Amino acid sequence: MMNRQIIKYFSFFLGFSLAAFGLTALAQQHHHSHEDLETTSPYVEQLDSSVRGLSDEEVSELLNGKGAGYARMAELNGYPGPRHILDLRSQLNLSTQQTKEIQAVFEQMQSRAKSLGQIIIAKEQQLSDAFASGSINSTELEKDTNQLGQLYGKLRKTHLQAHLSVTPLLSSEQIQKYNEIRGYKLEK
Repeated sequence: MMNRQIIKYFSFFLGFSLAAFGLTALAQQHHHSHEDLETTSPYVEQLDSSVRGLSDEEVSELLNGKGAGYARMAELNGYPGPRHILDLRSQLNLSTQQTKEIQAVFEQMQSRAKSLGQIIIAKEQQLSDAFASGSINSTELEKDTNQLGQLYGKLRKTHLQAHLSVTPLLSSEQIQKYNEIRGYKLEK
């Protein structure tokens, strides 16, 4: 009887010890992988980008005149975007005249955005090169970042202006339908 109790306690202790050891090992493994996540830079994938410091997606959006969230403020406040309006033309029942006018705003916006995007990419490359070569100094840094700030501001205005320009071309019903399709529940 005494042997059975000893075996029972020993088995329990052994099982408990193995379980605790396993949890400790698992926790250490999790801790190490968590440390790796905290120390690995989120920018490591940008080392091979055509412009170091920008992701390939950012470069593509800039060169192709994409919105890239620059007009999010307008979009989320009830000012539809021309690209999305054109994509939804049948659901919004756009007239031929509306489609023509919105297409013109879109093309003007995209042309301007592409032009600005090319200038921005060139300036970003210049700044990246200055860091890479070690030739950057405080004066050049201030000049370059101020220029980039102005260019990004012009790009954002270009996208916001397009939203502002197309909104009066739509009826309030079309704007409401647009917002519903896009998943916005706006109260004005």
